Amino acid sequence: MSYLMENMIMFGSWKLNFVGLFTALCASAASAGMITCLPNDQRVATLGDAIECRTQNSINLNDSGDLNALFGTSYSWIKEGELTAEGNNDLFSVDTDSWGTDVTGSWYIDESFWDNYGRAIITMHVGEGGGNPDAFAWVITPGETSGSFSYERVDGKGGGLSNMFLFGSGTPNTKVPEPNIGLLLAIGAMSVFFTRRRIASHK
Repeated sequence: MSYLMENMIMFGSWKLNFVGLFTALCASAASAGMITCLPNDQRVATLGDAIECRTQNSINLNDSGDLNALFGTSYSWIKEGELTAEGNNDLFSVDTDSWGTDVTGSWYIDESFWDNYGRAIITMHVGEGGGNPDAFAWVITPGETSGSFSYERVDGKGGGLSNMFLFGSGTPNTKVPEPNIGLLLAIGAMSVFFTRRRIASHK
């Protein structure tokens, strides 16, 4: 076998190994992130780690029927936390720098929540008045137990943060273990080793 052919085989093997490893790393690191609800010209609310946000006017999203109407679903949502100020209630807690029209903070879900549910929604209601939206709802990334959030009234009147709720629904998701990076690297190295041996045996 020619020297050029050997190098082409080796180069191709390295490319395949690299692509496989890169894909696995990307898959293990993939996640949702900070989501700002729209519209956001009067009242701006952002929360992470979430995968979707929807808003509503002239309503406080405080029961299963409200959430199903908003998201077009038919799940049985159970309230697992209700906060009207910084603190904790049931499986939900919030830390903030304030509780009004300009708020930044962090939310926390007790780890036991995901032993009982496969879906989570965090809602936020702000005092109604001269502005929209009045209510926000985020679908939380499954398995997440904490994240940050912010709320700002940029236009209009009223709109002070009123409450935040945590809802759960569905059965727990089966946890799929993330790829072991060390194992992936070892497999890549072994692949290169056996490729070299195969080339050497054809000389």
